[in-house]
Amino acid sequence: MNFLDILLAATPVFLIVGVGCATRIFSVVNDDSERSIMGLIVNVLYPCFILSKVPGNQALQQVDVVVAAIAAGFGLTVVGLLIAKMVGHGIKLDPADGINTFCVSSAIQNYGFIPIPLIEALFGESADETLGVLFVHNLGLELAMWTIAIILLSGTMKGATRRLINGPTIAIIAGLLLNFTGLYAAIPDFATNAISALGQCSIPMGLLLAGATMAGVIQREKWNIDFKVISGSISLRFLLMPVIFLFTAALLSFSPELRNVLIVEAAMPAAIFPIVLSKHFGGKPAIAVQVCVATTIASVALTPLLLLMAIHCFGITLQ
Repeated sequence: MNFLDILLAATPVFLIVGVGCATRIFSVVNDDSERSIMGLIVNVLYPCFILSKVPGNQALQQVDVVVAAIAAGFGLTVVGLLIAKMVGHGIKLDPADGINTFCVSSAIQNYGFIPIPLIEALFGESADETLGVLFVHNLGLELAMWTIAIILLSGTMKGATRRLINGPTIAIIAGLLLNFTGLYAAIPDFATNAISALGQCSIPMGLLLAGATMAGVIQREKWNIDFKVISGSISLRFLLMPVIFLFTAALLSFSPELRNVLIVEAAMPAAIFPIVLSKHFGGKPAIAVQVCVATTIASVALTPLLLLMAIHCFGITLQ
């Protein structure tokens, strides 16, 4: 597989995000409908997608894989925040300039709707097991995001930890319990078919919403281009953090699925959700917008390139 093959595999993802941007620009989606779509995805569709991939997942029937995935999600996010802090100081940001917002928005990669279709496109028959590991990895990431990242933005934990109790988290825990107990086998086919059908809706809907959210924030926020923020975030997301992620992937190679998750996550742009976090927890949304937009644009070329390099480095044969 060459660069063009991976670029073509990633292209549908970026196209759907682009369509999502257009829905906001042309007022097909507005603030009210965006909130409704978000609620539908977070509380129904995405949990169904998780429950279609975690129960019965052979890769998640090993306790060491589950523990390693959660630890990697948490640990890499904390390391990312620390490195982002150093990069922020290196580019002369201070609290007044939004260094903490820069840290959070640069350190947290897109960990959901962009990695999922890429994993499905790249890993073929092993994609389902890899996706299950991705969801468990994301549980650790969200733990770090809702605790340490919130403290950075707001200086307090107030109102943060309760947000860990959400649809995807409940679905991951329920899925793991079903997986370890074997009770998933007792779920009737009509229920699993319905859950799977609803889950399949979550990815295109999530990508559309990601594009609409990004376009909406760009329209609302007043922000000036700060090249030191842009260059710092791109360097962090596509140079420094990939090295850390791939080194960790090599250490955790006892699980091919976790290794593949970390390879894909290493190539991701910054997440959109820190823009929302910065608005609600005293950060500077203009900084988060710049980080998200800059890294997302850069990812069109850099994500396929990083994926190609990592795949060749680890000698992975794609299906």
